[in-house]
Amino acid sequence: MLVFRGTDNLPEWKSPVVAVGSFDGVHLGHVRILRFLREQAERVGGTSVVLTFDPHPRTVLHPASNFFTINTLEENLHLIEQQGIDATIIQPFTVDFSKRTYRQFIQEVIVGTLHAHTLVMGPNHAFGHQREGHHDNIKEYCRERDLEVVEIPEEMWHSAGVHSAVIRDHIRQHDWPTVNAMLGYPYSMKNAE
Repeated sequence: MLVFRGTDNLPEWKSPVVAVGSFDGVHLGHVRILRFLREQAERVGGTSVVLTFDPHPRTVLHPASNFFTINTLEENLHLIEQQGIDATIIQPFTVDFSKRTYRQFIQEVIVGTLHAHTLVMGPNHAFGHQREGHHDNIKEYCRERDLEVVEIPEEMWHSAGVHSAVIRDHIRQHDWPTVNAMLGYPYSMKNAE
């Protein structure tokens, strides 16, 4: 897997199929998105591309909160690579970057820089300033730009959706069997310190 820091000097990819997100923990929900991303790229003869952020947006926007990342960036990149993704772009996340609207982000980055063929989104995913971009308005905006948007159904574990926030709650409770089940691999205890 190729890894790029920032969106400058990216190669020209054929029909990029793109997923945007923090991908913290690369849990079973993320794995489902990544596998679908890879399959969609194979279907169109394109390139599977993940665009993620460093540092995690929550640490920049809410530095005083008790938020913590599930894995290190390096661990997450390794887990993304294990899913057969072609390339990952690490977008530096700053307060200034967070002020972009979802329309600006799509126009400038997804369409303008990446020339994406398809945008793959997980359920309840949102991006742009104050998370104003959600599936419906993103899909409508992208349709006007001939950019296909595909939403992946939610990954469930028992009766709960698999989300990083839920996993963090179980980490705080030291509920390691649930944490490991939702991640799909043993949690690294050093991250809980």
